[in-house]
Amino acid sequence: MKVSVVTTLYNYHNYIQDAIKSFLAQDFPESEMIIVDDASTDNPYNVIRQYESEIVRYIRLDENRGYSNAKNVGIKASRAEILVMLDADDMLTENSIKVRYDKINEGFDLAHGPVLDLKSDGKRERSRLWKRWKKCKKDASCYRYIHAQSVMLRKDIHRKVGLYDATLRSKSDREMWARIVAREYRIGTVSEYVSVYRRHERQMHRSKDKLRVNDQLQKHVLGLIEKRRKDLSGLEMLK
Repeated sequence: MKVSVVTTLYNYHNYIQDAIKSFLAQDFPESEMIIVDDASTDNPYNVIRQYESEIVRYIRLDENRGYSNAKNVGIKASRAEILVMLDADDMLTENSIKVRYDKINEGFDLAHGPVLDLKSDGKRERSRLWKRWKKCKKDASCYRYIHAQSVMLRKDIHRKVGLYDATLRSKSDREMWARIVAREYRIGTVSEYVSVYRRHERQMHRSKDKLRVNDQLQKHVLGLIEKRRKDLSGLEMLK
């Protein structure tokens, strides 16, 4: 097994099939998809079970503890040394795994590329983050422009800089990229679109609770980022 795709799932019964199909359509046979169900209440297993196999694995958690914890569960269960994170309501593009894997094999620790935003009216457009990444001077502040649905990375990074902060139910991807960029890992890019990011009203970042505390949360995460530029104590490390 060369690549593990870790997909966290919470009440996306209507979307998970598209995510699975996009994985199975990849021209990269030595890969697996690990779906970590964070105690969904809409019974997504009714959809997943028809695809469950040696390469599409399902893990059901008994308690909802947030997507950061679910990602860590998936990382620990992965059998490959290269990881891809894919949310359950998003999709891989054609050859998404292969183009990034080839880039990693050039000697990079992390590879990412442009993402297509899929709007509710069916229209697709390039995510603005990619343009901002291209303009960035590639200093430690550029972590802000790495799209969460675009990244492939070496598993060993989590042995060195830790797993996702399970206390964060939002913005943990951004905090993770900040840790990685601050330590000057080799970051490569590909020009091909690597994923489709679905925009809809049920997205976690659009929730009323998230929007209400967003400023406070942003300040907290920025504080963590500054602290963890030098100090990784208190984080769980992958063994």
